Amino acid sequence: MDALFRFLVQYEVLVYLVLTIGALFTATRLWSAWQEWRRAVFGLEKELSFQKVRGSGVVFLLLIMIGLSQFCLVSFIVPFLPATTFRSTPTPDLLKTPSATLSSADLTAQNGTPLAPPGTIDCIPGQLIITSPLPGEEVQGKVVLSGTVDVPNFGFYKYEYAAQGSDTWATIAAGDKTVTKGELGAWNTSQLVPGDYQLRLLVTDNLGKALPACTLPVRVIAP
Repeated sequence: MDALFRFLVQYEVLVYLVLTIGALFTATRLWSAWQEWRRAVFGLEKELSFQKVRGSGVVFLLLIMIGLSQFCLVSFIVPFLPATTFRSTPTPDLLKTPSATLSSADLTAQNGTPLAPPGTIDCIPGQLIITSPLPGEEVQGKVVLSGTVDVPNFGFYKYEYAAQGSDTWATIAAGDKTVTKGELGAWNTSQLVPGDYQLRLLVTDNLGKALPACTLPVRVIAP
Protein backbone atom coordinates (compact mmCIF):
# COMPACT_ATOMS: atom_id res chain seq x y z
CA MET A 1 0.00 0.00 0.00
CA ASP A 2 2.85 2.41 0.83
CA ALA A 3 4.45 1.66 -2.54
CA LEU A 4 1.16 2.46 -4.29
CA PHE A 5 0.88 5.80 -2.46
CA ARG A 6 4.45 6.69 -3.38
CA PHE A 7 3.79 5.83 -7.04
CA LEU A 8 0.56 7.85 -7.28
CA VAL A 9 2.17 10.90 -5.66
CA GLN A 10 5.46 10.72 -7.57
CA TYR A 11 3.80 10.21 -10.97
CA GLU A 12 0.69 12.32 -10.35
CA VAL A 13 1.05 14.34 -13.57
CA LEU A 14 1.65 11.22 -15.64
CA VAL A 15 -1.41 9.52 -14.13
CA TYR A 16 -3.59 12.52 -15.00
CA LEU A 17 -2.16 12.61 -18.53
CA VAL A 18 -2.87 8.93 -19.16
CA LEU A 19 -6.39 9.24 -17.73
CA THR A 20 -7.10 12.33 -19.87
CA ILE A 21 -5.95 10.64 -23.07
CA GLY A 22 -7.98 7.54 -22.19
CA ALA A 23 -11.06 9.63 -21.37
CA LEU A 24 -10.84 11.57 -24.68
CA PHE A 25 -10.43 8.39 -26.69
CA THR A 26 -13.32 6.70 -24.86
CA ALA A 27 -15.53 9.79 -25.22
CA THR A 28 -14.91 9.75 -28.98
CA ARG A 29 -15.93 6.09 -29.17
CA LEU A 30 -18.95 6.78 -26.97
CA TRP A 31 -20.12 9.59 -29.23
CA SER A 32 -19.61 7.49 -32.34
CA ALA A 33 -21.52 4.55 -30.81
CA TRP A 34 -24.32 6.90 -29.74
CA GLN A 35 -24.67 8.28 -33.25
CA GLU A 36 -24.62 4.75 -34.66
CA TRP A 37 -27.36 3.70 -32.23
CA ARG A 38 -29.55 6.65 -33.22
CA ARG A 39 -29.18 5.83 -36.94
CA ALA A 40 -29.85 2.12 -36.45
CA VAL A 41 -33.17 0.88 -37.86
CA PHE A 42 -33.31 -2.86 -37.35
CA GLY A 43 -33.62 -4.40 -33.87
CA LEU A 44 -30.38 -6.45 -33.96
CA GLU A 45 -28.39 -3.52 -35.34
CA LYS A 46 -29.83 -1.25 -32.67
CA GLU A 47 -29.00 -3.79 -29.92
CA LEU A 48 -25.37 -4.13 -31.05
CA SER A 49 -25.00 -0.35 -31.19
CA PHE A 50 -26.46 0.00 -27.71
CA GLN A 51 -23.94 -2.53 -26.36
CA LYS A 52 -21.16 -0.36 -27.77
CA VAL A 53 -22.69 2.70 -26.11
CA ARG A 54 -22.96 0.89 -22.79
CA GLY A 55 -19.40 -0.49 -22.94
CA SER A 56 -17.87 2.86 -23.85
CA GLY A 57 -19.97 4.60 -21.20
CA VAL A 58 -18.79 2.24 -18.48
CA VAL A 59 -15.14 2.74 -19.41
CA PHE A 60 -15.58 6.51 -19.54
CA LEU A 61 -17.21 6.62 -16.11
CA LEU A 62 -14.50 4.34 -14.73
CA LEU A 63 -11.75 6.67 -15.95
CA ILE A 64 -13.55 9.67 -14.43
CA MET A 65 -13.86 7.85 -11.08
CA ILE A 66 -10.16 6.92 -11.13
CA GLY A 67 -9.26 10.55 -11.80
CA LEU A 68 -11.46 11.77 -8.94
CA SER A 69 -9.96 9.13 -6.64
CA GLN A 70 -6.45 10.24 -7.57
CA PHE A 71 -7.37 13.88 -6.85
CA CYS A 72 -8.95 13.05 -3.48
CA LEU A 73 -6.00 10.86 -2.51
CA VAL A 74 -3.35 13.48 -3.29
CA SER A 75 -5.33 16.46 -1.96
CA PHE A 76 -7.03 15.12 1.15
CA ILE A 77 -5.43 11.83 2.26
CA VAL A 78 -1.70 12.07 1.51
CA PRO A 79 -1.16 15.30 3.57
CA PHE A 80 -2.24 13.43 6.71
CA LEU A 81 -0.10 10.33 6.16
CA PRO A 82 3.15 9.95 8.13
CA ALA A 83 6.29 11.09 6.35
CA THR A 84 7.75 7.59 6.67
CA THR A 85 5.16 6.41 4.14
CA PHE A 86 7.03 8.28 1.40
CA ARG A 87 10.55 7.46 2.57
CA SER A 88 12.03 4.47 0.81
CA THR A 89 13.60 1.90 3.07
CA PRO A 90 17.18 1.28 2.00
CA THR A 91 18.09 -2.27 1.12
CA PRO A 92 20.80 -3.54 3.47
CA ASP A 93 24.05 -4.61 1.88
CA LEU A 94 24.81 -8.00 3.44
CA LEU A 95 28.31 -8.03 1.96
CA LYS A 96 29.32 -4.67 3.36
CA THR A 97 31.75 -4.74 6.25
CA PRO A 98 30.21 -2.92 9.21
CA SER A 99 32.07 0.14 10.38
CA ALA A 100 33.25 0.40 13.94
CA THR A 101 30.84 2.01 16.38
CA LEU A 102 32.16 4.64 18.73
CA SER A 103 31.69 3.96 22.39
CA SER A 104 29.97 6.46 24.66
CA ALA A 105 33.30 7.47 26.13
CA ASP A 106 34.76 8.09 22.67
CA LEU A 107 31.73 10.13 21.65
CA THR A 108 31.98 12.24 24.76
CA ALA A 109 35.66 12.85 24.20
CA GLN A 110 35.14 13.90 20.58
CA ASN A 111 32.28 16.36 20.90
CA GLY A 112 33.05 17.55 24.43
CA THR A 113 29.43 17.12 25.57
CA PRO A 114 28.94 15.07 28.75
CA LEU A 115 26.50 12.19 28.51
CA ALA A 116 23.39 11.84 30.65
CA PRO A 117 23.77 9.45 33.61
CA PRO A 118 22.89 5.81 32.85
CA GLY A 119 19.30 5.00 33.72
CA THR A 120 17.91 8.38 32.72
CA ILE A 121 15.75 9.08 29.66
CA ASP A 122 15.96 12.22 27.49
CA CYS A 123 18.05 14.12 30.03
CA ILE A 124 20.47 16.71 28.62
CA PRO A 125 23.39 17.74 30.85
CA GLY A 126 23.67 21.51 31.03
CA GLN A 127 20.12 22.03 29.76
CA LEU A 128 17.57 19.64 31.25
CA ILE A 129 18.64 17.20 33.96
CA ILE A 130 17.96 16.07 37.50
CA THR A 131 21.23 15.57 39.35
CA SER A 132 19.69 14.67 42.71
CA PRO A 133 18.29 12.19 43.45
CA LEU A 134 20.27 9.84 41.26
CA PRO A 135 18.70 7.14 39.07
CA GLY A 136 17.65 4.19 41.24
CA GLU A 137 18.39 6.02 44.49
CA GLU A 138 16.29 5.21 47.57
CA VAL A 139 14.45 8.25 48.92
CA GLN A 140 12.18 8.93 51.88
CA GLY A 141 10.37 11.84 53.49
CA LYS A 142 11.03 15.25 51.99
CA VAL A 143 13.36 15.00 49.01
CA VAL A 144 15.14 18.07 47.64
CA LEU A 145 15.44 17.97 43.84
CA SER A 146 18.50 19.50 42.23
CA GLY A 147 19.48 19.93 38.62
CA THR A 148 19.46 22.26 35.63
CA VAL A 149 16.63 23.74 33.59
CA ASP A 150 18.05 26.10 31.00
CA VAL A 151 16.79 25.49 27.46
CA PRO A 152 16.32 27.86 24.50
CA ASN A 153 12.99 29.71 24.50
CA PHE A 154 12.33 28.65 28.09
CA GLY A 155 8.76 29.05 29.33
CA PHE A 156 8.30 27.10 32.54
CA TYR A 157 9.08 23.71 34.06
CA LYS A 158 7.29 21.25 36.29
CA TYR A 159 8.26 17.99 37.93
CA GLU A 160 5.99 14.98 38.31
CA TYR A 161 5.98 11.41 39.57
CA ALA A 162 4.22 8.18 38.63
CA ALA A 163 4.32 4.61 39.84
CA GLN A 164 6.72 2.44 37.88
CA GLY A 165 4.95 1.13 34.77
CA SER A 166 2.11 3.65 35.04
CA ASP A 167 1.34 6.46 32.60
CA THR A 168 -0.63 8.46 35.18
CA TRP A 169 1.58 11.35 36.25
CA ALA A 170 0.94 13.57 39.27
CA THR A 171 2.40 17.07 39.26
CA ILE A 172 4.44 17.94 42.34
CA ALA A 173 5.27 21.58 41.67
CA ALA A 174 6.40 23.97 38.93
CA GLY A 175 8.65 26.95 38.34
CA ASP A 176 9.01 29.77 35.82
CA LYS A 177 12.71 30.60 36.33
CA THR A 178 15.69 28.90 34.77
CA VAL A 179 17.92 26.96 37.16
CA THR A 180 21.58 26.05 36.64
CA LYS A 181 23.01 23.40 38.93
CA GLY A 182 20.67 24.43 41.69
CA GLU A 183 17.58 23.49 43.63
CA LEU A 184 14.50 22.76 41.53
CA GLY A 185 12.10 22.16 44.38
CA ALA A 186 11.07 19.50 46.87
CA TRP A 187 9.08 16.27 46.82
CA ASN A 188 7.31 14.96 49.90
CA THR A 189 7.16 11.17 49.67
CA SER A 190 5.78 10.59 53.18
CA GLN A 191 2.26 9.74 51.96
CA LEU A 192 3.36 7.43 49.15
CA VAL A 193 3.29 3.65 49.30
CA PRO A 194 6.90 2.40 49.35
CA GLY A 195 7.98 1.05 45.98
CA ASP A 196 9.44 1.95 42.63
CA TYR A 197 8.48 5.26 41.02
CA GLN A 198 9.41 7.41 38.04
CA LEU A 199 10.39 11.03 38.49
CA ARG A 200 10.43 13.38 35.54
CA LEU A 201 11.29 17.00 34.77
CA LEU A 202 9.18 18.51 32.00
CA VAL A 203 9.83 21.85 30.26
CA THR A 204 7.41 23.84 28.10
CA ASP A 205 8.87 26.57 25.89
CA ASN A 206 7.46 30.07 25.46
CA LEU A 207 5.43 28.89 22.46
CA GLY A 208 3.60 26.31 24.55
CA LYS A 209 5.46 23.29 23.15
CA ALA A 210 6.38 20.60 25.68
CA LEU A 211 9.89 19.21 25.24
CA PRO A 212 10.83 15.55 25.88
CA ALA A 213 10.91 15.03 29.65
CA CYS A 214 14.00 14.10 31.62
CA THR A 215 12.94 10.91 33.41
CA LEU A 216 14.64 8.68 35.96
CA PRO A 217 13.64 5.85 38.28
CA VAL A 218 13.71 6.15 42.09
CA ARG A 219 12.65 3.91 44.98
CA VAL A 220 10.56 5.30 47.81
CA ILE A 221 11.22 3.55 51.12
CA ALA A 222 9.40 3.74 54.40
CA PRO A 223 10.67 6.41 56.83
